[in-house]
Order: sequence, then structure tokens, then C-alpha cells
Amino acid sequence: MKFLIKNTLLLLLIFTLTYQAQDRSERVRENKRNNITAVEDRAQNVITVNQLGQTVTNLGQFYPFGGVSPAGRWPISTDHDAIYKTNMYIGLPGDNNKPFNVIQTRAANTKEWDAVAGIHNPDSGKVAISSDTLTWPIANGIPYWPIRTVDDKDSINSQEDTYAVYRDETNQQYQTNLVVYQTTYAWSTSKDEDYIIMKFEIENDTTVAHDGLYFGMYTDFDAGGVENDYEDDKWGFEKDRNFYYIYDADNISSDWPGVQPFMLGLVFLETPITTNGKTGITDWHYSSDGDSPWGDIVAEDKIVYQWMSSDPALKSNNRWPNLFHGDDINYDDVTQINQAGQRLDAIGASGPYTIQPGQKLTFILALVAGQDYSEISENVDRIYRVYNDGLKVVPPPKPSLSYEAFNNQITLKWSNEKELNFIDPITGLTRVKNYKVFKTTDPQRNDWGDPVAVIPASGNTNPYTYTWTDPQTTSNYFYYSYSVTVEDIDGLESGKTFLPSDQSALENTAEIRPVDAPEQSVDDIKVVPNPYIISATWERKRLGDPLLGEPVRDLSFTNLPSECTIKIYTIDGDLVKTIEHTSGTGTAFWDIRSEYNQLIATGVYFYHVSSKYGEKIGKFAIVR
Repeated sequence: MKFLIKNTLLLLLIFTLTYQAQDRSERVRENKRNNITAVEDRAQNVITVNQLGQTVTNLGQFYPFGGVSPAGRWPISTDHDAIYKTNMYIGLPGDNNKPFNVIQTRAANTKEWDAVAGIHNPDSGKVAISSDTLTWPIANGIPYWPIRTVDDKDSINSQEDTYAVYRDETNQQYQTNLVVYQTTYAWSTSKDEDYIIMKFEIENDTTVAHDGLYFGMYTDFDAGGVENDYEDDKWGFEKDRNFYYIYDADNISSDWPGVQPFMLGLVFLETPITTNGKTGITDWHYSSDGDSPWGDIVAEDKIVYQWMSSDPALKSNNRWPNLFHGDDINYDDVTQINQAGQRLDAIGASGPYTIQPGQKLTFILALVAGQDYSEISENVDRIYRVYNDGLKVVPPPKPSLSYEAFNNQITLKWSNEKELNFIDPITGLTRVKNYKVFKTTDPQRNDWGDPVAVIPASGNTNPYTYTWTDPQTTSNYFYYSYSVTVEDIDGLESGKTFLPSDQSALENTAEIRPVDAPEQSVDDIKVVPNPYIISATWERKRLGDPLLGEPVRDLSFTNLPSECTIKIYTIDGDLVKTIEHTSGTGTAFWDIRSEYNQLIATGVYFYHVSSKYGEKIGKFAIVR
């Protein structure tokens, strides 16, 4: 299992879908019933808003088709993945008229769930995610979120929702016409950043009822890493909380030297009532994953169904001796796992159910991480609170950040305006407890570290401005990112930006370059560095730039008036570039490109600065 066989799925042809004008609230149903599924509709995306990085697909699998996208990655700023494979299974029993049928996409070559078209923007090739409208389906040239409110508005529940629809169009046994509506929810608030909620709505899109249906999650988690450290794992299972989790027996990872492995688990928050009057996880079994039936071939469908439904006939089948552990036919005994751990997978299931034509069965689960049992258990408690509150998380408001950055010093400013509007209805006082200041020089804003300052709320009921000056050295022209978050009285914290593309946190996050304060003279104007040899020390590579890492060139004119005109000439007097400096600072940056966007050649250049304070002529050299 852990040989990281890189099965690269080519996303073949992307079709541009043309939709007829119709009520958007009906669009999902029309797509589901009338649009065909095809390989080119398959898509995936990555949840990045919180600390649990996770790939989602529209095939019922929770790991990427290929490559190194996150799968149970925690924290997201690392490459520490703990999911090898996790798949949603639907099982139906066999009888005299039809065989056992377990619909799954765990097998590399038999993807029995396939994507329904029209649920995401096919040009993006990505599962629809609420944080990126480029992934949304389009109607009449306008992107829209595919889940609609009763008044036809975008229905988005968390800071980052994803949505996909799939059906068993490519079922190897027989097509059941079951359709799955899959939604995930994620938040960046401090108490909610370590889990992702997953909702599966199973609809019977046919005129025939299905009896004996089981819903299951096949989970091949690897505490300590999916590459090499998977032989010493152990499961924990708590029936009362419908929760099971993987952990590393010796708490050491050969994949992540010096890093303590974390725990990863799954919670069944909501299931329908089974035909036997039960709810939650009705059946849970583990196996050494080399011994378990994966459903890779249809001949194993019967075995997989018997496993997920706890069939006593399978327990007595000598061909499959390692699928049940202990005396309880429904729930395996984790104390029978080797003391030193072993190579493991598991299946958690719920059933049986009868699903009538047109009926939907809803299952809500949560994927959760934590450093140790205490932390993951606390996260599970938090998940249940959020679930009981209707999957609503209300983070504290983000302060609106402004700043001053002159002469190697950075000062942040924000008002208490939102603090005054975030009131506890019982006490009548603000719910804001602290402001936390974070700082990083990481251009991707992954590594924020601990807060560099914690500032208690002032308690002032009148308009008030907080100011904080960075006591650490900051150098002119270099890049620094700051984020100011709010912690409320319950310990919830507003999020900060993890990636530059995350627009949701720009209000309280700023990338800052200290520059010179403006001068009321032209006497001290300089070019820095001079000579400019290949690069300047503050330059950095572009993020996602098509020039393959070509640095952002930055030659600086310093000690300028707040407004002036800079003209740059060759030694022969040809005008190369005109810069209108109007930023109100004493520094102007030039990317050493001409008016025609061409990088200039090595040589000596003259500059002429004109302002209301007079004129200045100087020269500088560039060596490329």
C-alpha cells in the first residue's frame, strides 16, 4: 500500500458546457438527472483554509489522483500526510436475481463512482470550492455556487465549502442509480482549524427501492507518514462517540525525523436510523491492510459487503481469517492489535437501510487531527458542539489593519470599531479578549510561528486606535508580513492568511516594505544599490510567475520628496524610463525595465529628478 505508486490520471478533454436558461435552484437536480458522467468531468481540489490540508474529489475518494496534494496533512505548512487512501463505500446485498454490489473508487483501475457534469467549472478542472469563484459552474456567463438558498442565493456555510455530485455510472456489477451529493466545510478559527466536516446525501434516483444498504468509509490512515512509517500503527475506537483514530505505537516517525507523529481520526456525527433502530457506527472492523478485501475486483464485492455488515458467515470463512477481532461480531477489539503496532486499515460502516425511490439518506462525518490523544479528543468535543449548533461557527471579527513603515521601523494600527460591535448578549460587554500580532518573512505565509505580541482588549467603550511598533529590527526595502487576529472570550480566534491567494484574510493581514520617509530636499537622493550587480539583496523570486523564478527586480531611488518625476537616460541621452513618484514616501522602486517592458542592458545610466524642491542629476551602473 505504501509504495506511493504514482498513478497519474490524465484529465483528458475539458468540455465547455452551455446551459439553457433555468431557475438555478433547480440546476443541480437537472444536472444530476440529465447530464452524463465521463472521465473528463473528474476533478479534485484542496482545502487550505485551516491547518488540516485535504484533497477532495468528485469520485468519493479523499486523496489525489496522483502527485503530492495534501491528504490528511497536518499542519498544512508541512508535507506530513497521514492518509494513504480513504474512500466512501455503498454496499448492497446480493440475492437470487443480482450479485453483491459495493460501489467504491479505492481500486486503481475500477472507479465505480464517477462525476456528474455541471457541478463545477470544467475549464478549471477543479472541484467547486467556495473560496475560488473560478471553480464555480457558470450560467449566462456568471459563476454561481451550486447549492442555492430558497431565495436563490449562494448557500455557503463555512469559510471554505466544497461541493461535488457523483453517481455509479461506471459500476462494475450493475448500476444502482444512487447519486451522492458531497459537501465539505472548513474553518480557520483557532478551535476549528484541525477538522473538516463531510456531508454525504445519498439519493435513490430510480423507481426501485434498495434494501440492506450500508454506508461505509474505508480508512487507510498512516500515523507517522505514508511513505515508510506504516508498520507500527494502532487504532483507537470509541463507540460512545462514534469515533476512531490512528496513532503511532512508538511515537517516532522515520518519515519525519525529529517530529512527533500526530493522530488522525474519523467521527460519524449523524446517520439515519437503521432498519434495526440503530444510529452511528453500527459496524467497525480493522485488518492488516495486506489481508483486507479492497473491492479491487468485483469478485470481492460479496466479501467487502459481509465485512462492512458484520456477517457471521465471513467470520467463519477460513479464507479471510483476519477481518474480525474479538467476541463482538459488530465491533473489533483494538487490544488485539500487536503491542508494537502493525500495518492497518479499517472500515467504519452504518446500516442496514432501505432507501425508497427519490429518498435521500444523510450521513455527516468529520476528519480530525491532533498532536496527541488529549488534543484530538478535545477537538472531537468541539466538533460535536459545532454540529449541535447547526454547523455554525462564528469567528471573531477581523480588525482592519493599517500601518506606517518608514526608516527601518514598522508600526501597525487598528481601531476598536469591530470590537464595539462584537457584544456578549448576556453581559453586554465585548467578547474580544486579546489581539495577537503575528509576523513572518515567508513569502507564501505558511510559517507564521507564535505571536510576537499579545495585546489585551482595552475595554474602551469609545472609539479607540491600537498601535504597535515592531521592537525587532526591520530593514528598509525588505518584505515583512503581519497579521493581527482577534481572540474572543471562548478562545476562538479569527484567521490569518496561509497563502497569498487567500483573499478572505487580507483585511487583517498586510505585506509591508519599510521605505524612506519623504524629504523636503533633493540634495541627498541616491540610487541603491549602486552599482546594481545582478540583483539587490532584498529581491525575491516571484510566486507563481511564468518566468520560472525570475526575481522581482528592485533598484531603489531613495531620499526622494513625496512627489517627483524621475527620468532615466542612457549615456547617449536616450530616454529609457519615466517614473512618476506619487506614493508620498521617500523611496521609488524600479524593475530595471524600459518603457517597452524590456530588461535594460549592462551599462552606466543617468537619472534626473525634478520636484517643487528643485532638481537632481546623478548616475548609476547596472551589471547583469
